[in-house]
Amino acid sequence: AYRKNVGVPLPYVAAIVKHGSPCGAAFGDNPENVAHDTWGGDPQAAFGGSLVVTFPFTSKIVEALTKANGGKMPFLSAIAAPSFEKGVTEKIGAKSRGTHFISNKALDKIPARPSSLSEIQSVRDYVLEQTAPQFIPEFSKIEYHGPALSKLDSQEIMTDLSLAYAVCGASTSNTVSLVRGGVLIGNAVGQQKRVGSAKLALQLARESGHETKGAVAVSDSYFPFPDGVEALGAGGVRAIYATSGSVRDTQVFARAKELGVGMFTVPDKVGRMFAGH
Repeated sequence: AYRKNVGVPLPYVAAIVKHGSPCGAAFGDNPENVAHDTWGGDPQAAFGGSLVVTFPFTSKIVEALTKANGGKMPFLSAIAAPSFEKGVTEKIGAKSRGTHFISNKALDKIPARPSSLSEIQSVRDYVLEQTAPQFIPEFSKIEYHGPALSKLDSQEIMTDLSLAYAVCGASTSNTVSLVRGGVLIGNAVGQQKRVGSAKLALQLARESGHETKGAVAVSDSYFPFPDGVEALGAGGVRAIYATSGSVRDTQVFARAKELGVGMFTVPDKVGRMFAGH
């Protein structure tokens, strides 16, 4: 999504996953900063999670994570990277802390397109199979409701939305993901009401000391009422990506416009991120 929307390569990405959903993620030009910001997204949630990076895991990455965790290397259940610097696993203390190290050279490349393989889930005595989600939004080309954006604002918003979309699409529904400055600052997953996801995402960001003003948000489906947009707007969110398809779409978009919040949308049948599960 980043490459399509901005036209430049994305050099370094990292994410921390716990209980099936990301709780930390960041991108940038410096791997140490990316690692630092990934842990700093929500350190409490990240504790014991699995870290995946697209760059070599070196002693400098260990130092960055240690700094982000207040001077102590954080506990991670697993670390996956294209390669590991010699001696770094011993430095972390894999045997005493139980961290699993996974080396996979394929991690240094970002796939050009989503996986075409089927997803298979078991439900009691049955097996369900479906095509993996294939849609990636090109934010510069999809429907937009909101104030006019400058070229700089547009680029910043679209790059942040790209990360938020990647996180949100990989999280348990209902989800609202917040990103600011290339860093995941709040990921509210598994909520039964969308306004609850919006409020929880803001709460999680603030609990971890993040500024929410200027952030962007991605919702994995449409807002059935304007209340979710109102909550995000009150938190300073400047742009939202969500699907359309609610009977109250007109009200939702109008309320976002009143609040000065830009909304990028595609039909729910096209862009619903949890793919009808």
